[in-house]
Amino acid sequence: MDTTRRAQLVMNVLQHAVAGDYDRTMQTMGKIAEATDRRQMYGVCRAFAEAGRQTLIHLYGHPSPEGLWAMVAPDPDDGCAQHPAHTFSLRFITAYANGDMPTCQALYLAAANASPENYGHSLTALIGDVAYLVRAAAQEPAADGEQPAQHPH
Repeated sequence: MDTTRRAQLVMNVLQHAVAGDYDRTMQTMGKIAEATDRRQMYGVCRAFAEAGRQTLIHLYGHPSPEGLWAMVAPDPDDGCAQHPAHTFSLRFITAYANGDMPTCQALYLAAANASPENYGHSLTALIGDVAYLVRAAAQEPAADGEQPAQHPH
């Protein structure tokens, strides 16, 4: 699969996930996975994280030069243990948004070297968390005051 086709499928995955069509999301992700090695899948994950980063910028604007992005997850000590896949996802998106590629790579390698089931859960969580951000952005005005385009109806 060439890079252009893979990029189009990544966009399709996000469109299906944002629309809540989980069957088509997973079918399309399956097409990507069948024709993608681990190095290329890291690029796919970075593409998802880029969509998350762009959405964070839409929602909150660019951070200051000294600022860093942070995403809050439930504290396991409060009895709200989060699935490790979601921890991976939030950390991966945050590291990517902060330009911390060594952490992104380490997180990805840890997920990729886990069991196939846990690796799949991690990718699914990443897709789901980015889709959640995109849906939230669609409901909020842009941080720079730009209003979302009106639906033609």
